[in-house]
Amino acid sequence: VFLDWAMASNSMTPEAREIMAYLQKYNLADQLNVVVNKLCKKRSDDPFGFLASRLHNLAAPPVISKIEGREVLGTCATPTIEVDVHCKVDDNIKFIARGTTSLPPDGKVVSSPDAKRYRGLGVDGLVNGVSEVLQPQLGGIEPKSQAECDAALSKVAGAQSLGNRTINAASIAICKSAARLGEVECFTHVRSLMEDVKDPSFAIPRPMMQLIDCRGPGCNLFFRELLVFPLKSKSFKKQLEWCCTLHHQLGNVVSQRYGGTFKIPTKSGGYAPPVSDLSQVLKLIGEAADAGGLSLGEQIGLAISGEGGCWSAGYLVKQKEGLKSTEDMVKMYISTLKGSSAVHALIDPLAPTDLDGWAKLKIALMNDKGLSNIITITSDIPKSDLKKVEKAAGGASLDFAEFVTVSGAIKIAKAAKETKLVTLVSSSAEESHETFIADFAVGVGATFVKFGGAHGMQNIAKYNRLLQIESILD
Repeated sequence: VFLDWAMASNSMTPEAREIMAYLQKYNLADQLNVVVNKLCKKRSDDPFGFLASRLHNLAAPPVISKIEGREVLGTCATPTIEVDVHCKVDDNIKFIARGTTSLPPDGKVVSSPDAKRYRGLGVDGLVNGVSEVLQPQLGGIEPKSQAECDAALSKVAGAQSLGNRTINAASIAICKSAARLGEVECFTHVRSLMEDVKDPSFAIPRPMMQLIDCRGPGCNLFFRELLVFPLKSKSFKKQLEWCCTLHHQLGNVVSQRYGGTFKIPTKSGGYAPPVSDLSQVLKLIGEAADAGGLSLGEQIGLAISGEGGCWSAGYLVKQKEGLKSTEDMVKMYISTLKGSSAVHALIDPLAPTDLDGWAKLKIALMNDKGLSNIITITSDIPKSDLKKVEKAAGGASLDFAEFVTVSGAIKIAKAAKETKLVTLVSSSAEESHETFIADFAVGVGATFVKFGGAHGMQNIAKYNRLLQIESILD
């Protein structure tokens, strides 16, 4: 009433009228009256904290105000890009969160104008593109609107000064910013982005840890890698202990058998002993399990990751044996697996286009009582049609970086959950210290995670983050 009377008074100066108009525009008198009355009713011991929290709820939602990029080092000191998100919060510009990409260099994008920097792998060109291209696209958008932010990022994904690496880092930073502003854990925010998924419970995915890197120097196996994962449902802390114990014991066995040089893990964290037959590797792992007091086939199992290969021409397993047909490959896997009760999963055993071959392998495994519990997981069959994946395999591997944006990865993870596929969230070979993928895996309800071997801080940081999440959930 006083404001109305004052505005009608002819005695007010123009400045006073502006102030009164401002107070009326935002209904400040009424809002402050309500908050102060609530304070008096509660008689809080911290009146200013009470007022601050209530007034904060009336504030405008935080929006992105500034995007900054920088060059940091990833695996093997290879440069990658990190993006910082700053938001306007309570009328102040504040740094909120940062994200780092794990995507490999894109040959179509000139990431550095100086070809001599880091052997041509510098990303200073991408850093410049963050402020020049991303800033205008994202300014004023709320970080909690992940889909809107990712849509804006996708519009400029083809820009010569950006590339997928920059988009990936920015999308991660925005997701982490929304979680921090909402005062929730990142995995909780990721679950909220799943929309229709109502399950409020969380579970830590089981680790699939690399033991043997078949692409390493000296190793001459057709497969890509051999991994260990826990079979029994213990805490993640205990599961990780089992996997690390086997990894360390295997290093000792390999060193004793082939010399200390082969105890040095590869970039992805596994060992590369000079072997050419799977039975040799299984024997080494068996010795390591015995030394670590682990029951191979009961406590822990093995996963074999294949190379896929070129199906149209046939599969080349060994040069001297020539090309093998799909039927030959199915027979090879069945005969190989029958010789060991330790293997419980196959990842990419056949080419992605060989859908009939996948179906035949799945049926052959199901028809054999000793092999019916083996899971087949694909990382290459197009995720756009998960019904085909469901018919051909029992699970899908999701390399988060492959989908570039958080929204793109969540869309596929949600579809995989709806088709009841086993999901394996996998990190990239070009990993960095970024741990967002661990929160992502928990948020989307992944069955397994594959973060490399028990070596290198880029891998260990992700396992540590899962330990933190387990502690938070407990």
